[in-house]
Amino acid sequence: MSTLYRQRIVVVGNEQDMIRLAMVLLDNAGYLELPEDRPPYTLAELTDQIQQRTREDGDANDTFLYSMISRHRFGEATEGTCRLLISRSPCGLYTALFRYDSAEPFQSHEWLDLHKRCGMPLMVIQRASEDFSLDKGEVVLSGGHVMDNWDTMCECWLWLMEQYGCGLPPEEALEKLSRLSEIMQREEYDMDIPTLLHSCRLNLETLALNMQDPAALKEAIDVALRRQDYVRLSEYYYMLAESILWETEHNAKWFATLDTLIERVAQS
Repeated sequence: MSTLYRQRIVVVGNEQDMIRLAMVLLDNAGYLELPEDRPPYTLAELTDQIQQRTREDGDANDTFLYSMISRHRFGEATEGTCRLLISRSPCGLYTALFRYDSAEPFQSHEWLDLHKRCGMPLMVIQRASEDFSLDKGEVVLSGGHVMDNWDTMCECWLWLMEQYGCGLPPEEALEKLSRLSEIMQREEYDMDIPTLLHSCRLNLETLALNMQDPAALKEAIDVALRRQDYVRLSEYYYMLAESILWETEHNAKWFATLDTLIERVAQS
C-alpha cells in the first residue's frame, strides 16, 4: 500500500507575476497559444484556459494538472486532489495556492523549475506524509534556491494530515493524539502533545496578528518597494504566504478545536 503525501504551495507576487505563472503552467503542458491579432491574454483569461484544459484532460474535481508544473517530471499527483486558486489579497498582492496529494514525496526540483521559469517569485511549501517519521515542514523557494525551514515540522504535520482534529469527536481526536505522542517519543522529539497544541495555537495567533491590518501592510509594502528594500519586502511576502498556507481566516474554527483538545489533554 502506497504512502500518502500531502503538499500545499503558495506563490506570492503582483499581477504580472501571476500572468507569467499562468503562462508557464500552460506552456509546460503544451497548451499555450499566444494571440497574434489581439492584446496579450489577461490573468482572468489565462486562468480560464487553465480551468478549461484541466476539465478536458483531468479529473472532474481537479483545477490544475500536475503536468503543468514542469516539463521534466518524475512526480505525479493523485487525480481529483489538485486544486489551484489565484486570488488578490486585501494588501494588494496576489497569491496562487496549489494543493494536491501524491503517492510520492514532494519533488522540489520540479517546483524549482517552475520557480525559475516564472522569474523566481517567492514560493513557500508545506509538505507532510501520513508516516510521521518522513520529511515534513516547510520548504522555501527564493532567488532560485531551495531552503528547508524546520521551525514548525510537527505543527505542519498536525495541520496538513489532521487539520488539528477539526471535525472529529474529541475522543477520537484524543486517541489520534495519543498515538502521535507514542511516535514522537519513539522518534525522540523534544516536544510533547500539550506543547505541540499550544505551539499550533501560538503560530496561528502570530500569523493573524501580522495580517490584522491589510491597509497598513499595503503601505509598508509600497514603502519597501519605493526604497528598494527587498529584504523587508521578502519578509512581507513571506508573512502573506504563511497566512494563506495556514488558512488563518478560519482561526476561530482552529482555535475552538485546539482549545478543546488542550483542555481535554490537561484533564487526562
